[in-house]
Amino acid sequence: MTEQRYTWPEGYQCAVVLSFDVDAESALYFREPERAERSLAALEERRFGPRVGVPRMLKLMEKRKIKATFAIPGWTVENHTEASVQIRDAGHEIAVHGNVHESLDFLDESQERDVLKRSLDIMQSYLGITPRGYRSPSWDLNLWTPKLLKEAGFIYDSSLMGNDIPYDVDTSRGPLAEIPIQWLLDDAPFFRHVYGATNAIADQDRVLGLWKQEFKAMYEENGSFVITCHPWISGRAARMAMLDELIGYMKTFEGVWFTTLEEVANWHISQRSVASGDA
Repeated sequence: MTEQRYTWPEGYQCAVVLSFDVDAESALYFREPERAERSLAALEERRFGPRVGVPRMLKLMEKRKIKATFAIPGWTVENHTEASVQIRDAGHEIAVHGNVHESLDFLDESQERDVLKRSLDIMQSYLGITPRGYRSPSWDLNLWTPKLLKEAGFIYDSSLMGNDIPYDVDTSRGPLAEIPIQWLLDDAPFFRHVYGATNAIADQDRVLGLWKQEFKAMYEENGSFVITCHPWISGRAARMAMLDELIGYMKTFEGVWFTTLEEVANWHISQRSVASGDA
C-alpha cells in the first residue's frame, strides 16, 4: 500500500459517494429553449429521469442501505416535486444544482448570486430544507463562485477536479471545502447519446471495469471515490444493474465509508479545525 494521503474517520480506508444529478428537462430549457418548445422527444427523454430513473435509484439505495447525494436544480424541484419529495423523505442529502441548470460561463457575478438565492428559496419553499452543498451545472465555476457560495451559507462545493481527495478553495470569506469529481466517474461521457455526433454509447462492461479499476486505485491511496450519475441517463434498468454490481464489488473491500458529500465535507472541515488548533 502507498503512503497514506488522507485520514478518514473511524479507521476507514476510503470514502465512496454515490451522487445523482437530477437535471430532468432543465438543461434543455436553458441551452436549447427553442428546441424545448417544440421537441416532445427531447423532453420525454429527460422526463424519464424523475419518472423512472429516480425511483430505481432510490430502490437500489434502499436495497444497499446507502445514503446518497442528489444534486437537484430548482426548476426540477418545482416541476417534479413528487420525485424531489421522495428523495428527501428517503433521507438522502439534497444539494443545489443551479436553478435551470444554468452554465455559469453565461452569468456575471450578480446574476449568479440571484440564481443561488432563487435556488435556495425553492428548496425551502417546496421541500423545507436549506442545502449545505453545491454542484455547479456542467461542472463549471467562475473565479468568484466560491465566494458567493460562502456568502450564501454553503459549506462545500463538488464541481472541481484539482485533487482526488477533499481540499480547500480559498475565498475572501474563508476556505470552502471542495469534494472533487472527475469525468471518468461521470456517466454522461459514456452513455449519453448525442444524435449526429461520432460518440458511441459505451459497453457497460467496459465502464464497469474502468470504475472498478479507479475505485481500487483510490482505495489503495486513501482517496475519495465520487460517482456522478444522471437519472435520465443511468436510470435505465441495465445500467442500474451495473451500478449495483459496482456497489457489490466495493463492499468486498474492508473499511469503505459509503456516505454523502455533506458528511465528507463535515469531516474535512473538522480536520481543518483540528489542524488549526480550534478544536
